[in-house]
Amino acid sequence: MIPLTNQQKELLFDYCIGITSQEESAQAQELIFSHEQAAELVNSIKASLSPLETVIPEECPQELADGTIWRIKQTLRTSNIGLNELLKAEQKHKTGLWRDIFWRLAAAAVFVIVGSALITGGRMATNYARQNSWQTKCNSNLASLFNGLSNYKNDNNGQMPLLATTPGSPWWRVGDQGPENVSNTRRMWILVKNDYVKPENFRCPATKGICSIACNAKEYNDFPNRSLITYSLRIGSPGGVQKISRHVIIADMNPIFVNISPAEKELIVNLSDELLKRNSPNHGFRGQNVLFSDGSVVFAKRRTVDVSLDDIFTIQGKNSYQGIELPESELDAFLAP
Repeated sequence: MIPLTNQQKELLFDYCIGITSQEESAQAQELIFSHEQAAELVNSIKASLSPLETVIPEECPQELADGTIWRIKQTLRTSNIGLNELLKAEQKHKTGLWRDIFWRLAAAAVFVIVGSALITGGRMATNYARQNSWQTKCNSNLASLFNGLSNYKNDNNGQMPLLATTPGSPWWRVGDQGPENVSNTRRMWILVKNDYVKPENFRCPATKGICSIACNAKEYNDFPNRSLITYSLRIGSPGGVQKISRHVIIADMNPIFVNISPAEKELIVNLSDELLKRNSPNHGFRGQNVLFSDGSVVFAKRRTVDVSLDDIFTIQGKNSYQGIELPESELDAFLAP
């Protein structure tokens, strides 16, 4: 495998601290998925930065932000004026004190560097606050989905939205509009078709792309395409999950099946050590919001969400997937695609 270049390493670092553009973020994610060293580097950086997540972000008052920027600009302006005056004075005096000029230039450079650092730090703080804002909005999305499910159950004798499937049917062909039920998302599309949930609630706000659909939902059998649903839904075992008082039902997108397409004839995914460690891409691989059957939402920094240490993105004992597998036990939570 070709080693990472310094430029690629800098891109990954910027991506981890959240200061990349949308295009750069896409480049970083592609690099992470395709290059094992890149994934290891990102995990290492995130582990080093993880103590920062214990800091509770507070919204910066607008007047404080404006005042800080004004002071930076004034400092830089004063430094430039002082430097210009110094240079003019030296032009008049042929025998100036060059050592003094050097230190004044150095001082001016310090002002510029400090000002730049403050601006960069401000960008980082703003992005950190933005990430937490998206996390909160994602939490709200999942709460809306739970309300939609609850209302549907109340109107349908306590039954969840269900669709008939045949044994061995795939659950990964999101966006397929054929007559057969070939995706795990079709049953949730029932909530959209019957106005229980808005389609935009199925998109994590931290993800990029189309945020809503302009179509008649009743004309579709499933979400029109994968980009319109960035959450993964529980795939139950044949015995159901009714005996568990509190279980996982929806979470941010499963990282294992991110790049699958319904146009593919078959699905073959083999797990690697990296895939087993990777969090959902929705929130920059920092973790995932998880919705439980009691309506609670938790942001989990790992893929195991309770004392059972059950990985919500895999089936116990399965290291290879063709997109037709089902968990054998109701205790094995599996959210896909």
